Amino acid sequence: MSRLQRTSTKVVGAAVLAPLAVLLQTVPPLFLTPWFMRIDFVAIPWILAWVIFDLKTALLSLAISAPLVGLLGPFAGGLVGMVMKSVASIWMFLIPALVAYKVGGVHTLFHKTVFYLVAAVLALITRVATTLVFNFYFALPVFFNMTVDAIQQFFTVRLSFISTSLGVVGLYAFFAETAFWNIIQGIIDLSVASAIGEIVLRRVAVRG
Repeated sequence: MSRLQRTSTKVVGAAVLAPLAVLLQTVPPLFLTPWFMRIDFVAIPWILAWVIFDLKTALLSLAISAPLVGLLGPFAGGLVGMVMKSVASIWMFLIPALVAYKVGGVHTLFHKTVFYLVAAVLALITRVATTLVFNFYFALPVFFNMTVDAIQQFFTVRLSFISTSLGVVGLYAFFAETAFWNIIQGIIDLSVASAIGEIVLRRVAVRG
């Protein structure tokens, strides 16, 4: 396959997987937190684009579909939803892609448990740190006009079982809720996409 053919295949792959992310956005979420974060499968096509093709394809797929992901569905969130879904999900394939590059490729990453766990942990840590910052300084104050006091009050009233179990409210609840649900979402994204991607890679290898 020539370089032009490979490039064309990757563009087509990104164009095919992007609408799948949009379609998954319109499906009712697996869970909706009391502060309206969706737990869903939207980011899985973006991660698959990296697993099956490469990092550039994943970034292109995200860029194509992110605007519609922010607009469609009952809990899309508009510009806030588009930005937050993108900045949270990008690490789920960017960090593993960097680790895979260092260790010799996607196949090595998937077949070496230590490498995979390192990639997953780094991705989750980066996701949590990013979402904490973006929620506190961007989504909540800029788009919802929430002051620090308003955030404290909000996360004193709207709590999931995680904050209730820990016995925390206010900013502590904000940190706990944001970290916990983003870790859950990240684990779902990585585990499902990795399982599907590995199946696809095996079939391609067999046919090749």
